[in-house]
Amino acid sequence: MKKPADIKDVWFILPDGTNIFDSEFRAGALSVARELALPKVRLSNETLLLKKFSIEKSGKNSAMAVIAHVRKPALLKAFGKSGIPLVLLGEEAVEDWRKAFGGPITVCSVDNESIGQMAADYLHEQGRFTSYIYADGSSDQFYQWWTSRRYESFVDTLREHGYTGEVLRVPVLNSSAHTDAEHFLKATEKIPRPIAVFACNDRAAREIVSFCHLANLHIPDDVAVLGVDDEKDLCESCPVPLSSIKIEHYRLGRTAMHYILRMLEGGPRRDKVILCPPVRVIERASTKRIAPNDKFVANAVNFIRTARLDTLDVMAVVKACGASRSYLEKRFRTETGRTILDAIHRRTMEDVKRLLLDTDKSVAVIAQETGFPSASGLCSMFRRLTGQSTSEFRASRQPR
Repeated sequence: MKKPADIKDVWFILPDGTNIFDSEFRAGALSVARELALPKVRLSNETLLLKKFSIEKSGKNSAMAVIAHVRKPALLKAFGKSGIPLVLLGEEAVEDWRKAFGGPITVCSVDNESIGQMAADYLHEQGRFTSYIYADGSSDQFYQWWTSRRYESFVDTLREHGYTGEVLRVPVLNSSAHTDAEHFLKATEKIPRPIAVFACNDRAAREIVSFCHLANLHIPDDVAVLGVDDEKDLCESCPVPLSSIKIEHYRLGRTAMHYILRMLEGGPRRDKVILCPPVRVIERASTKRIAPNDKFVANAVNFIRTARLDTLDVMAVVKACGASRSYLEKRFRTETGRTILDAIHRRTMEDVKRLLLDTDKSVAVIAQETGFPSASGLCSMFRRLTGQSTSEFRASRQPR
């Protein structure tokens, strides 16, 4: 993107929060600022914006472009009248914000419904859980808005999969650790195991791991725990490393910055909610699938996970395991609920999805790296197994 000449003196105001959303979002926005050599970037919050904006109106400073959490109607109204480019973060009260702002407004948020859906799909697919719990966060009104969206989508998706039981909603990070632990452990006593816990974020998931240790509940055999945000240091330093849903907050920050730049170039304010969908589940020990009892099946599962894709087929699996094909295929299906070929296709699709999301490689290159004879063969299987084309899949995981 070419840097517009008239923005060299614009102050770009970014959120100053320390949570995972703000910090990664800010890093994405700053990466655009560095690429364009934009010299004036500051961090702020709503309180500081009130003070800054009053100075701005008096004409003592240069122009502003703001990406921030703004909830105060008076400040939104002032921004609406000023014409200052503004992108809001969050989604809990868009209609109210639009009224206060007095016109079209651009909002960035994570896609909470898709997060709940991905959690339910992932946990249900394992096919081993009898009960489900949703680990909730604070009772704060803002917190409750997004965590409720995740819970409702999680429950709805489990229902679509045929689960008819209750999904208990248990508070975490709400009061004292002792009280929260008590609530959680009482909930686990009421329902059969194994239990899958979907936590609203990684910090709540870490608390669940602690509660399980207090009650001698084994993770992941008795209780599996899935978080959100993939805070890598937190997840990997947990007593049982946490599986977590990865969200591209960084890309959302870049997208928001591009919208601001378009406004500065004279583009219209757009009435748009930009949602950042989850990317995938980063699987660690807290949800890792239990190894099959049959040693030949266990060897087959391990071989499928680790073999080079360009050499991976059913006969390669059979040879690696040292059992007859008929025995292995029968036992594999009994133990895992799928055929060897299905498992190979699943492994292949996981690698294809990772390359589509984490790289800019063409489909032809990805096909070559994942053992397909042609790009068309990859595209055909991808659509059959996922219901999307490769380009649709890539686009669906971008902020939109």
